[in-house]
Amino acid sequence: MAQSPNLRILVDGDGSKIYRQGDRVTGRAFLVLEKKEYIKELKVHFAGACITKTTRPHYDSSNRDSSLSNRNFEEQVRLFSIEKTLVESTELPARKHSWTFDFAFPEITERRVSKWSRGSKFQKEPHCLPPSISVRTNSPGGKATVSYYVQARLVDSGIHGPYKVTQHIYYQPAPTPGLVREARVMSRVLYNQIWKPEKDSAKGVEKVFSKVGRKYKSNGRHPRIVPTLYFPEKVAPGQHIPLSIALYNASNLERPQVILDSLNVSIATHTVAICGNPWTQPEDTISRTVTCISRHNINKPIPFDTPTAMTSNFKLVDDAECVPTFKTYTISRRYSMILTVGLKLEGEEQRFTIRSTHGLEILPRMSPEDLALTMRPVDENELDVEPLPLYRAREHSMELAPDYETLYSLSPTPSTNSSLDYFSERVTSPSSSLSSTPGSIPTTPESEIVPLPVRTC
Repeated sequence: MAQSPNLRILVDGDGSKIYRQGDRVTGRAFLVLEKKEYIKELKVHFAGACITKTTRPHYDSSNRDSSLSNRNFEEQVRLFSIEKTLVESTELPARKHSWTFDFAFPEITERRVSKWSRGSKFQKEPHCLPPSISVRTNSPGGKATVSYYVQARLVDSGIHGPYKVTQHIYYQPAPTPGLVREARVMSRVLYNQIWKPEKDSAKGVEKVFSKVGRKYKSNGRHPRIVPTLYFPEKVAPGQHIPLSIALYNASNLERPQVILDSLNVSIATHTVAICGNPWTQPEDTISRTVTCISRHNINKPIPFDTPTAMTSNFKLVDDAECVPTFKTYTISRRYSMILTVGLKLEGEEQRFTIRSTHGLEILPRMSPEDLALTMRPVDENELDVEPLPLYRAREHSMELAPDYETLYSLSPTPSTNSSLDYFSERVTSPSSSLSSTPGSIPTTPESEIVPLPVRTC
């Protein structure tokens, strides 16, 4: 072939379709020939790849300027590869040719490397397919990509080639089977953050001088408040994330009234990409933190020995950034939740801040049907709105549209003299602002208000 062949590939369905485990990928490959040609080989590949790129400063001794240059690193690991031969050693006539293909997503990845050929951080064992992802790293030219694609490869009798045409598809892991309506909540007792509020009414300056003179005496023992946080470790996009706090009095003394003053919730994303040979393996870590909740002056009382809910409708936004937690050969993605809770005593200035960070596993996206089952029922006391009546179909009638007078009349019934007199007294009273401009006083002549005509069908 003197020119590049007219080779195309078309995958069935919408281009934005999300594929999951076990889904079939079907389509057609097209080849248009202007004359008779001998085709050595035409194949269609269905594959997934994990590609990482990065750079590192590198000193080049041959450079007279003794300046630093960047050394490029790139690693490509095949997740799986399935191929189908369409044409092999065949002479095709001059016309438009087409072939169909049919593939299915495998359950796990293929073993692509030897057990001893990589470092300790390399994921060697076969595992579930990671989701499609593409992120930039902090290094110049750094990038981490997990992609799935269908590629047609043509080898003809010419000196040029082979020719390749690729179409990428989007993959997401299947939802977790048996996902319950509410996320499973775990508890963490923060023994290292015990709050000991002071019970003394003495001022700070008086306490300092009394301690120096060794005459300071406490009015009583201080209570020891142990906070406990309740949070989920696994959650799916669109699912409610319940966060609660409970306070326990470890000293069994008087229990002061504690108020929830502030709440700050942040989610941190950590992406790790490695590439290179086992001896170098440069590693890039991308960390991003997003503030999800930032509330102040909540003023919500917290009873002792009972969990108190801090969130009511806290959900993850289902967008391109909300990638499920995964770890594949050279790329991994994990999340962590950072909680900052502010407490204070009622009627006093004593405040205490609780800080906690724990791992959060984001599960694959749920189907719309499963997501509807996770919706929390609406409390009738939360909404004070009268519901709209249900729609009822009625038979078609020949009723005409109302005329202008019907829509814009002041009253649906004829006005009486008493009502006109009352209106005249209001617009002509001395206290009215319109009394100074008689010409601008609105009037309603009785002759202009007539009974509405009655229409009959």
